[in-house]
Amino acid sequence: MKDPHFIPPNVHLDRSFAQLRGWIEDKRPTSVVVIMDRMTERHCLPLLSPHLPPGTQFLGLSQIGEPNKTLEHAHAIWDSLDGIGMDRHGLLISLGGGTITDLGAFVASTYLRGVNSWLIPTTLLGMVDASVGGKTGVNFNGLKNRIGTFQTAQGISINPGFLGTLPPREIANGWAEHVKHRLIHSVQGVQDLLGMQPAHAEAASLESAILDSVRIKQHIVEEDPLEQNGNRKVLNFGHTIGHAFESWAMDNEADLKHGEAIAWGMRVALKMSELRPDCPGAPAGHFEEVSHYIASAVPISCPVPDAAALWALMQSDKKNVGGRVQVVLLNGFGCPVPHAEVDFEHLNAAINALTPA
Repeated sequence: MKDPHFIPPNVHLDRSFAQLRGWIEDKRPTSVVVIMDRMTERHCLPLLSPHLPPGTQFLGLSQIGEPNKTLEHAHAIWDSLDGIGMDRHGLLISLGGGTITDLGAFVASTYLRGVNSWLIPTTLLGMVDASVGGKTGVNFNGLKNRIGTFQTAQGISINPGFLGTLPPREIANGWAEHVKHRLIHSVQGVQDLLGMQPAHAEAASLESAILDSVRIKQHIVEEDPLEQNGNRKVLNFGHTIGHAFESWAMDNEADLKHGEAIAWGMRVALKMSELRPDCPGAPAGHFEEVSHYIASAVPISCPVPDAAALWALMQSDKKNVGGRVQVVLLNGFGCPVPHAEVDFEHLNAAINALTPA
């Protein structure tokens, strides 16, 4: 097992893109292609473009956010890479938030059975979670990350300078995943967390949060890189419920971001933990303070679906076993329970008991 303070060698705090430039100079890829959306092209590409080699080509996606994560967009990028003539020694750079890095990494892992991939997350969500860990994915049939692969990117450049381009809602969106890492990791991490508000956080605090999340996530991923022994499943805390909320929002064209859905999913999971006898370390009211903290740090503005609508979507979650819905609960801070089987009554009771913030 690696040191829990270990940061993987492919993750770089890369303010000047020195690691990316060094890799390109050393490996001399036959082509370099950057994929991005309109927002990252406008706000982030100017910071990156001076560091790219001559002849770099750019693929801009017409949509922004979750609508990009489809097989149709993957197909369009594959087609463009064919037109460019990329071979297996080319480099695909994904410049954007978690949606772009998920999609770009998926394309890179499947085109020609794998081309070089470099991820440049431009949002706090991408930096603390989406770009780290080797998962790729696109949505399918209205369900989150239904199609995907595992692939380790050649490099991940984390440039905190991009955070200055983000509105407060996007900072909060990424903060949710940092909260998740703290809750599943340690009691002390939670105590440190409660005094922090992402909307008012200084750059140094956000940078520290990014590195803490990378360390925590990598420590877990190292134990179960391909999700085979179940240890990595603890990273899904709040996600089975949160992904169902996201899928419902997509179907109903509701304004909801990933981190907002996960924040609400964590609050439901915390309440569910308090109600379960198999979580004796989480008596009634144990998580009340942190639940209110999550609600204030990562607020949501769209309606919340009822338990029946969520349950119908949770039954299609890819982490289910034999048709049984499993979620991650907490038997106290830092003590995740990765294979807790739940039913509709458990979900409904937790939602009904959840005190509005």
